[in-house]
Amino acid sequence: MKVTTDILDAAYELAKKAYTATSHADAKGKLHEQFPSVNWDDLVEAYMRGCDLAEKCYEIGEKARRQSIPDQQAIGLLTERFPGFSVKTYNDALTRGWFLSR
Repeated sequence: MKVTTDILDAAYELAKKAYTATSHADAKGKLHEQFPSVNWDDLVEAYMRGCDLAEKCYEIGEKARRQSIPDQQAIGLLTERFPGFSVKTYNDALTRGWFLSR
């Protein structure tokens, strides 16, 4: 099954709240509960992509602030680097990136 935007968005939401190995394992379990018909390997892939966005949004937030990049351009950078998420999730990731890079 192809990993869909709703799965990626849910994975991002869970990943940004996970800080320990146990909380990451719990997050993957919650993702599986939300999408029980999706293959486990696909869910793990989606979760890893959510983790990447949650962890690396700092770089885009830092770059946007340092170089005074407009929001839409920063969202474009996130979209290119981390494809497949919704606009709402990209906006959240940019806000998170600004916050983390302060």
